[in-house]
Amino acid sequence: MKNPVVGITSFCDCEHSKKYTKIRCSYINAVYRAGGTPIIIPPFDTQKHLQEYIDLIDALVLSGGEDLAPASYGETKVFELKNINPDRDKWEIALFKEAYKAQIPILGICRGMQLINVSLGGSLYQDIDHQLDCGFSHLPLDLEKRENREYVNHKINIIKDTQLDKILSEDDLTVNSHHHQAIKEIAQSLNISAKSECGLIEAIENKKGSFLMGLQWHPEDLIDNSRSFINLFSELIKVAKTRKDNFCEKK
Repeated sequence: MKNPVVGITSFCDCEHSKKYTKIRCSYINAVYRAGGTPIIIPPFDTQKHLQEYIDLIDALVLSGGEDLAPASYGETKVFELKNINPDRDKWEIALFKEAYKAQIPILGICRGMQLINVSLGGSLYQDIDHQLDCGFSHLPLDLEKRENREYVNHKINIIKDTQLDKILSEDDLTVNSHHHQAIKEIAQSLNISAKSECGLIEAIENKKGSFLMGLQWHPEDLIDNSRSFINLFSELIKVAKTRKDNFCEKK
């Protein structure tokens, strides 16, 4: 296959008593427009199929979705978390670790960024509004808007001379937001590459080694707003293609 194959993680949902594996089309569209061949990786309750996907993909996008269970970063619930899926946590943490070990380029979005941090030893604020005084909500307060996945918007500050800074070429951006959890303690192997105006971590990246980036916002829904956002996916595809070509040469 000519174009890099990009695996996108998905989640299970129930509608009208039937279960579906789901992912929003904007993830697929962003990867396709950036020059990749997207495939959907379903959430398994076993790691039996793990190596098959590692062998198949050239890059990995860890998508958004449910909260990470506090047990995955060694904490107990500070209040009632209802939207968690421990089976998905176990599968995606294992998938991430194997992809990271294989030096597969990885982009984590929203939950995906949080999962990267937790997988590498970091922790999370279980609920921003309960644990921090941020000054504004990162999640729509209106429940109907929240269920329809409408976003709130805010500015973020890009940290100079980071990889994210080089990709975006902008000091600050207005981004969307649909989360109530955030990174608390960052993993030692990661750098912070962007923060919100209230100081929350909005982006992370690898200190050294293979391409690894996490974003708290949803760039896949902003690719028609600014070229900067499609550039994130284009960089992922470019790095994946280089890795793919180098692997083929060695064979």
